[in-house]
Amino acid sequence: MYDNYPPGAAHDPSAPYNQPVIPERDFDVEVTITMSKVVTITTDNYVPEYDDEDGHTYANTENTEWDKEFENSGHFTIADLIEELKGYVVEDMKTCAPNTGKGAHLQRLLLACEDWETIEESYEEQ
Repeated sequence: MYDNYPPGAAHDPSAPYNQPVIPERDFDVEVTITMSKVVTITTDNYVPEYDDEDGHTYANTENTEWDKEFENSGHFTIADLIEELKGYVVEDMKTCAPNTGKGAHLQRLLLACEDWETIEESYEEQ
């Protein structure tokens, strides 16, 4: 029998070509991503206060519920954006063959949009 291995190397367990192939396995990994963004929210939900010393009127937002104001302002949370993306992907998939590169990409996008949950939200005036 003839082969292309160097003499004595065909059965050498330390040779790279004789190393066992380690199969890929699936692992469940929790991914937590914290993101922030400063947005401008227009509201009349504040108490105007006049400062006698400098003569200016200030907005007291101590009792403003910024989470509700954000929700009513038309801004999108990351969860909202993911839902919007899912809608676009589903619509795009209707016009694309699933066995194409684009179809596979859209399927991966749709799968990546699934199962995200919001762990923590914070709204604080700057």
